[in-house]
Parts: sequence; C-alpha cells; structure tokens
Amino acid sequence: MKAIDETMSIYQILSEYPFLLKIFKQHGMEKFENKEVLEKLGPLLKLKTALSMVSVNKDSFIELLNQAVVSNETKGDFTLADSPERQKELTLLALLPCGMKMPFNRAFDDFSSEYSRQINNVLHSLVEGNVNHELSYYAYIDLVTSIDELPDIIVSSDINSFYHKPFQENFLNKEYFVTLNSSPMNRDFESIGFADPRGQFTMISANLLVLVTIDELMKDNPKPESWEDILKDEYRNRVVMRGQDGFFCNGVLLPFYRLYGMEGIKKLASSVYTGIHPSEMVKMIDSKKDDVPPMYIMPLFFARKIQDKSRITINIPSEGAIVSPVQMLVKKSAVERVNEITDFLCGKEFGKISARAFFPTTNPEVENNLKGIKLYWLGWDFLMNTDIGTLKKEVEVVFNEHFYETGGMV
Repeated sequence: MKAIDETMSIYQILSEYPFLLKIFKQHGMEKFENKEVLEKLGPLLKLKTALSMVSVNKDSFIELLNQAVVSNETKGDFTLADSPERQKELTLLALLPCGMKMPFNRAFDDFSSEYSRQINNVLHSLVEGNVNHELSYYAYIDLVTSIDELPDIIVSSDINSFYHKPFQENFLNKEYFVTLNSSPMNRDFESIGFADPRGQFTMISANLLVLVTIDELMKDNPKPESWEDILKDEYRNRVVMRGQDGFFCNGVLLPFYRLYGMEGIKKLASSVYTGIHPSEMVKMIDSKKDDVPPMYIMPLFFARKIQDKSRITINIPSEGAIVSPVQMLVKKSAVERVNEITDFLCGKEFGKISARAFFPTTNPEVENNLKGIKLYWLGWDFLMNTDIGTLKKEVEVVFNEHFYETGGMV
C-alpha cells in the first residue's frame, strides 16, 4: 500500500479506502458521507487543509488512517470458518446469538471507534454469529493448546467447546482467565447461581429459550405446563427446535438430558418434527397455515418478533425458561490492557441495550423486566463434573437415531 500523507486529496483517500469514512466522521468530517460533496469538494481539498479546518492533530490522524489501512489489508476476508488460527491476531472475538449480534454491533462500533481514537490505534476485533460454529470454530478450539493462540477477550454463546475437557485441562485448570462479574450480580441471575465459582468465566447475559404454542392448532391437547409435558406420546412430531443437517441445538439438548436423562432425549427426538433456524420458525408461525406444527422451542427474542401474538402463547414451563449462556473469557495477563473494553461489555449502558433486546444482563444496576419469568440453568456442578464434549456426542447420536426412526423431517 501507498502510505497516506497530508498532500493527498480527500477524494483520493476515500475512493481508494472507503472504509476510512468512519474515521473521518468521528473527527467532525461527516460531510464527506454526502456523495455530491465528496465528488465536488473532495478532489480539491487536501487532507492537510481539511484537518486544519476541524482542528484535528494532523500527525495523529494520519497515523490512525494508515493503521486502519494496514489492519484492513491484514485481515482481508478473515472469517473464523476459513482461518480460525488467525484469532490470535484479535483483541476481541465475539460469537453471538443471532438476535444479539445487531444491537451488539451497533453499540460496539461506536465504542471501538472512540476507543481507537483515544489510544490512537486500531482495535482488532471480529464479531460473528454463533450459528454453525459448533462444526467449525469450536471443533478447532478442542485442538488449541497454547494461551498465545487465543484473543485477549472471547465472548461466546451456548455450552460450547470452552466447557469441554481439553479446554478445561489446557486452560481453565491453569487459571489463565479471570471473572469480571459484579458480586452479587443481577438478582435474576444471582438466584440461579449463574456466577462461575472458579472465577474463570465472566457471565454477560443469556439467550432465554421458551416454548411457543399456536393455540388454535393445539386442538384438544392442553398447553404444556412443563418441558417434560412435550415428551408425551400425544406430541409426537409436533415440536420444532433449532437445528439443521443432523445438528440440533445443544442449548436445548443438554438441559433436557440434565432434567430427564437419555430417555428424555429419546422422547424429545420423537416429539420433534424438524430443526430450523428461529427466524424460520417465526415465518412458519406467521404464515398462519394449519398444517404446521403447533409447538416451537425458540429464543424469547424471536418469540417477541411473531406478528400476530393473539394466536400464540409464549409459555414459560414450570422448570423455567432455559438459560443458554453468553459468556466472556478474559486473559489474566491482559486485564489491565483491555480494561476499558471489558468495562464497556460488563457496564450498565451495554447491559441496558442487551436487556432491551430480550437478552437479560447480569449487570446488577439494570432492570431486566423479566416479569416473574423463572429461569432454568444447567448448573456449574454439572458443567464442571461432566465430560461435556463426550456427552454432547453421545446425546447427538441417540437423538438423531430416534429422530429419524420416528419420521422427523430434515
């Protein structure tokens, strides 16, 4: 790349590196977002002149631009699926539930822009959806053995490979991470013992799984009052849950195993009609067809997106809405270096954003507005004393075997 210098025109810089517009806007030069202004004024205006007009330090700004270009060129089309080994280049990696990704991105973009300006350096981060990484990135994590191969901060979702035996032995047992949770945490989570007793995971939030019923299609069957109710024979092939291509959500399977054992997994497989993404569940429900299944295990975020709520009930079974965790790992060695980032992620403002999106926060200063919703959490005793990776494989085999035997749809 040719280094950006003060003699280059605004048009020349932004034509070659359009992603730099964000930095210009942060420093009072948002007018160049207007295409007409950029094309008419941009070719005539040198960077040096533009910076003097807004009283921005020339050397610092040019350095920031060049660092952003280097960062962009280094990253290229870097995705975890293609290059999981490049995670070590990141300060922050975030793998989020679908509903949380957009509000997180909006809030984090604003934060990271200001943070990069203050430290006069680029914050290397990657935010992706958690969907499908069970078969790509998380499989790679099982093979990682050095702390140097990991980012300083990892935010992740669900009961993933960070709970597996290899990661526990290579990292958690060696206390490479430190929790940053307040004590006590938000009362909604304090009451279920959500804080990691080992002080490794920082629990940020939760994706709450509920049971949605299309009331007019339940016919003579009563609405389930518990998760166990949907295991009954009369609900065979009448339930939809998240899944695809033979993979079904561990956020559902592990709690059902914990509650009802392997027999419960077999019965759940018989009850499940198909596995699809929650957004597809919303479309299926809103289609108002009478030949769709009547029950859906789905995140509260997506349940709230159903248009005609007069046809449905968002049920909280007696055991509670299932807590699929959103957690953070922060290296002890990096705590002081990344404290502004972690303060943001654990802070009140982001907690409010999370809670408004129906992802309740652990921040004790925020009201989650759960309105008496009971929560069901697997529990740390189970997670610490079970070979989670091996169990997931065993559950998957049993579930798929019974799912296909009983006529489940792929």
